[in-house]
Amino acid sequence: MRTPCIAVGLALLALVSCERNTGEIGLDFVDQNALKIGKLKGVDVVSYTEPFDSLITMRPSFLMLGSYEDPVFGKASAHFATQVILSTIGPDFGVNATVDSVFMYLPFVGFYGDTSASFGLKVSHLDQHLSADSIFYGHSVFTGSTVLADTVIQPQPSRKRRVSGMAAPNEVLGLRLNRAFFQSHIVDAAKDTTSEDFQSNTAFLEYFRGLYVEGHAGNQAIYQFSPSDQDMRIRFFFTNDSLRADTVGPGYGVYDLLAWNVVNSANSFSFDKSQADFDLGSQDTLVGELTTYMQGMGGAVTVVDLVGLPAIRDSNYFVNYAELRIPVREGSALTYATPVKLNALLIDGNDRRLLTEYLNGNPGGELVVSSVLRDRAYTLEITKFVQQWLNGKDSAEAKILLVPDRMSSSAARAVLNGNLDPFDPIRLDLYVTKPR
Repeated sequence: MRTPCIAVGLALLALVSCERNTGEIGLDFVDQNALKIGKLKGVDVVSYTEPFDSLITMRPSFLMLGSYEDPVFGKASAHFATQVILSTIGPDFGVNATVDSVFMYLPFVGFYGDTSASFGLKVSHLDQHLSADSIFYGHSVFTGSTVLADTVIQPQPSRKRRVSGMAAPNEVLGLRLNRAFFQSHIVDAAKDTTSEDFQSNTAFLEYFRGLYVEGHAGNQAIYQFSPSDQDMRIRFFFTNDSLRADTVGPGYGVYDLLAWNVVNSANSFSFDKSQADFDLGSQDTLVGELTTYMQGMGGAVTVVDLVGLPAIRDSNYFVNYAELRIPVREGSALTYATPVKLNALLIDGNDRRLLTEYLNGNPGGELVVSSVLRDRAYTLEITKFVQQWLNGKDSAEAKILLVPDRMSSSAARAVLNGNLDPFDPIRLDLYVTKPR
């Protein structure tokens, strides 16, 4: 029978499992005279908040529009610019073509703020070219001299609506644009057979620069729209002599200018932090802060200075696992949700590079909700970075920038416990091996 052997094995396992940490830096776990393995506590960090002014917003995952007033972060605003292209080259609208109506369709994908409030917005013909060779940042400024729509609506982002000519109902915002503008700039202009503006989309983009969409000052929400959705377009309905004489068909034609992700687009953001709870100009970068902040759209990032690493640089530690735990300030996410995930950027001179690239894998960064009290914290693995830095093989500073995931496409923000928090500060835990 194997029962006695199993019982002996379980008894030995129980003895091993009950051994406790002595409180030293490591445990004598593998060979009394060879290695120490354990958790290294008391690795100091300093955390504070700074602005982020180098956020690239070209071709973002989501186009963002609107503004809201946050009691902690102040006012944040988002606008976007996008190109549109011809759905067919050299369109022929027929004899005596007349534009009946024009609509811009923006497929909803998310929102941040109060969606029950009315929402004002303005659509203009873009003054600038969104060249693929240019780089646009969150602070880039766009303008539109010719206004195509200026209206106040009541968005319903969770309601599906059927759009004429589209196969299925969709959560989409429909805006009526200026009919006369598209009559002259598209239908009438396309009749000129000597013009090359409608003979390729490259030429059309030089002729028709695109659209600039901005919100009114009093808005109370920021909406996200999906440029990857093929419903993202301008659609106009027109008639001509042939269509008007047709007693069988619908009596009108439809033409689309496409604005989904085959074109260039960019978000732009602005902030008013005069009423914010924190001052970005007076952060203590040496001692750290009680509370730090992280905001989408480049509004704020948390800097974590791993000041305790230099003290152990020559200690001959091998880092098995390094984890940065970033607690969310209790009660700070009751009205405005925190990002589902954060990313980390390494500082290398003037460069900022993703930690995920450095690790060649996913270091974590998800929001974890634990315990009966629903404590919230982000955890981020930084093992390879710490080990490489201790070995002197990385030129990056011993600092990490904590930023919201998809920062150029999200308004989500978080209030975090800083290193001076007396109860649950931001913490770096190292699990190490050291030769004796």
